[in-house]
Amino acid sequence: MLDHDKILLFDFETTGLSAEREQIIEIGAILLKKDSLGEYQIESELSTLVLADKPLPFKIIEITHITDEMLLRDGISQEEAFHRFLSMYSEDTLLVAYNIQFDLSFMIQFFKKYWDKNFQIKNDIMDVMAIYKDRHRYPHRLDQAVQTYQVEISNTHRALDDIKATYEAMRKMNAELDNLRKYVNVIGYNATYGVNGIKLPHVKYVAQKGGYREIERS
Repeated sequence: MLDHDKILLFDFETTGLSAEREQIIEIGAILLKKDSLGEYQIESELSTLVLADKPLPFKIIEITHITDEMLLRDGISQEEAFHRFLSMYSEDTLLVAYNIQFDLSFMIQFFKKYWDKNFQIKNDIMDVMAIYKDRHRYPHRLDQAVQTYQVEISNTHRALDDIKATYEAMRKMNAELDNLRKYVNVIGYNATYGVNGIKLPHVKYVAQKGGYREIERS
């Protein structure tokens, strides 16, 4: 499927859209490692709620079904959550998410606050949404990919479920394409709005309309 020995699939649920002003409230992550036969196996999983320092907006509760009571009862501190995530991370690992541009912004702020204020992502990355968007018309939400590829894991907007659904969708797209390598270090964006948020120097940004295979043919 890919050349990397390790893949870290991850998803953050957050208090809002701004990585500079908002916080992570849930982390879901799966670390995959190639076995002796070249197949990826799950090495470890992370699923945890994370305490926020302010009440959750109603819209976030509505989308994620995470409540302030749940965070107070089961949430761990932001710093502890970071160290659990860090234990799964290394620079030689391929980072994978659905709409990874969003999650990378929060990841960078997380690392800058609790590890290195000058932290920069040097990992190879892959955005599963860009793969889906290359081949399918709007809409491009994860639940559309789940439906299109008949993924049996429901998209619940809970972090670990979403990342498991992302992985299964990616596996099915790999069977369809057999060439996921073209999507490593490429992020698609809407030409009307441009690239939103960070731009990584080793990543290629490609305008995508949806269904036109701009990345596959590049």
